[in-house]
Amino acid sequence: SPSYSDTIDRIDFSNETTSAPGNNLSQARYGLAAVSSSSYGYFGGGYFSPPPTSVGTIDRLDFSNETTSPVTATLPQERSLLAGTSSSSYGYFGGGKENATFRNTVDRIDFSNETTSVPDNNLSSFRYSFATVSSSSYGYFGGGRPASGETVDIVERIDFSNETLSLPGDNLPRDRGLLAAVSSSSYGYFGGGFTFFPPPVSDTIDRIDFSNETTSPVTATLPQARSSLAACSSSSYGYFGGGQAPPTTDTVDRIDFSNETTSPVTATLPQNRSRLAAVSN
Repeated sequence: SPSYSDTIDRIDFSNETTSAPGNNLSQARYGLAAVSSSSYGYFGGGYFSPPPTSVGTIDRLDFSNETTSPVTATLPQERSLLAGTSSSSYGYFGGGKENATFRNTVDRIDFSNETTSVPDNNLSSFRYSFATVSSSSYGYFGGGRPASGETVDIVERIDFSNETLSLPGDNLPRDRGLLAAVSSSSYGYFGGGFTFFPPPVSDTIDRIDFSNETTSPVTATLPQARSSLAACSSSSYGYFGGGQAPPTTDTVDRIDFSNETTSPVTATLPQNRSRLAAVSN
């Protein structure tokens, strides 16, 4: 801030140090989303400037050597402030805005050949600035902001086996948008965000239990309340990075999946920034 960024910053899960590997996105942009296979991370959509314009660009990060390159295929719809979730075979980009037009579309990238398509099953409502978690069978889109501008608590599920979307029935305990989320093998955690109810910037963490799809607030909160952040996860921890407190921050906070305690990570992002996206290998 105030510039748009093409930077990729890395956190090493083994020692929680951060660095900039040196290979950046093909376009400086914000409000993008990310999905990942076992070999690559894909950053899709976002606002490109000047002027702020929604794009359909997809950039690929090769986890083996940390080189980046644009994918030939683009999102079928140019959009920003969208969210992404991944199965073992596909990545799904849902919702967002195409400039002033709101979207409920879900676009798919096939990890085997990097082609994109529209599976034809859409989100139940038009919304943007939400977050996703995933189990081995389902992806969950939580929170966000609809066209009317308020924040919502909706949790919507995509079934990876047949790409149908449904409402499991349990929503987040609190309305919010501009949040981030991480997943363990058993639970998904939605953290931070913006809400119209005081306090406007949240440090709350809500949990969805993948075994029964119930939601509940986690006792521990983020050490710093903030919105417009991003998150990634190892098998043991989830990391929430960047965002607006305000001002724009470089903070990285950690949730321990074994006991659901939170703590700030000593290392910070090399750059203050918000409305970023994150992937994990």
